[in-house]
Amino acid sequence: MFGNSKLGIKSRIRQYGTMLIAASAVIAMSVPADAQRRNKDEQTVEGRVLSAKVGEGILAAQELIQAEPPQYRPALSELNKVLASEKLTPYERAVSLQMRGSAKYGLSDVRGTIADWEAAIRTGALTPAEIGNLQPNIGQLWISEEEYRKGATTLENWIRSGGKPNTQIHMMTAGAWAQLDEFRKALPHAEAGFRLANPKEKKHFGLLNYVYNYLKMYSKQATLLEQQVSIWPDDKTIWRGIASLKAQADKSKEAFEINKIMYLNGMLTSEPEILSLTQYYSYYEVPYRGAVILEREMNAGRVSKSQKNLTLLSDMWRQSREYEKAIPVLTQAAGIASNGQLFEQLGEAYFAEARHGEAETAFRQALNKGGLKKPGNVHVLIANSLVEQGKPRAALAEFKKGLSYSHSRRTADGWIKFINGGFEVERRKLEFRAAVKLDECKNQEDRVRRMGDTRIEGMEAISAECVTILAADAEKTRAKRSAARASAT
Repeated sequence: MFGNSKLGIKSRIRQYGTMLIAASAVIAMSVPADAQRRNKDEQTVEGRVLSAKVGEGILAAQELIQAEPPQYRPALSELNKVLASEKLTPYERAVSLQMRGSAKYGLSDVRGTIADWEAAIRTGALTPAEIGNLQPNIGQLWISEEEYRKGATTLENWIRSGGKPNTQIHMMTAGAWAQLDEFRKALPHAEAGFRLANPKEKKHFGLLNYVYNYLKMYSKQATLLEQQVSIWPDDKTIWRGIASLKAQADKSKEAFEINKIMYLNGMLTSEPEILSLTQYYSYYEVPYRGAVILEREMNAGRVSKSQKNLTLLSDMWRQSREYEKAIPVLTQAAGIASNGQLFEQLGEAYFAEARHGEAETAFRQALNKGGLKKPGNVHVLIANSLVEQGKPRAALAEFKKGLSYSHSRRTADGWIKFINGGFEVERRKLEFRAAVKLDECKNQEDRVRRMGDTRIEGMEAISAECVTILAADAEKTRAKRSAARASAT
């Protein structure tokens, strides 16, 4: 809320100038009517009378200004004639300059207005009250012309001389200093303007909030935002501001809670807002809830089923160990992905669900699509899937492919040794069983040789299996003897 608010606030500050300038013409034209009409012989205050000729010119100009519609240009001509006289008293000049400033304001000549009103003050003929009427208007006009320092300084001088500023004057002064990034000077005026405002409007909160934020007065800012949200509970911008403030104050858990409240109240409707909320859930290790929300919003059409969003959803399902729910999402995302990384994740989800054949297929699709960060690891994963399917020799071939990559070499080598060790154990088991069987067969042969053929149960003639085994053993023995004789000669 605050990072991009500066231009908006400054634009509103400039608007305050335009809103308040209208009062300037009225004040500038407040030359006492009885003084304008006073006969040259009726003198109540020395030096503060208008001659008949000057009075007629000023009255004529005033009637033109007050006409419907106002006749500013003819009034300006009348006043120029009056001011061209060399015999004007300071008071007559001051009154004429005030009036001409008003006419110039009506013609949108703001600089000319300021020049005439400042010249009227310099005549020395105005009372403190009359000067006090002009100064705040001059200050506001300078601000409307983006002469912020001149405007703020003029208004502060007027206040120091006894001026009684209202909410708008304080806000104009605060706004001017804020435009100059002099927030310490803006602060007392922003607070005074807010304090005097009744009823309080969003612009009063906005300016003070802006100043507090730039001065890092987060505690006061939080209090201000809480007061604001109590008045406008349905304003999403205010809630966002509170969440942002919590995050800046390293209270991200509270920011998360505020976002949850906003979602439950239907304030988060755009895709970026919903995605941000679901990522909060993932960060705070409640990915299941975030995945439920994200899936629901995708089905409702408020969040697109882009590869990026589908990947986020699958990540949250996997993070929450909901692999069965992650599989269809990953299948969809992998199909539109530009590389095989999502197929790799799909294979991992299948593997976690003990669907090893499907895992193997997905891993092979990952390799075929390419773009993998560590393809050697995928060969290892394929081999693991084959091991789980009871295909150790096929797995051994895949593990050997993993030896070609530095990132998977150590793991692949370990598995190869393990599988080969298993093969050796199995070989020794077979050899042991064969030796035991051969001994059994030799025992049968020896028994028949000693006892002859017998009908006693369990002592029958040599079994057909042993006949084959004994013949094979005899052939092996002959082969060894032949080999030994050959080597001896």
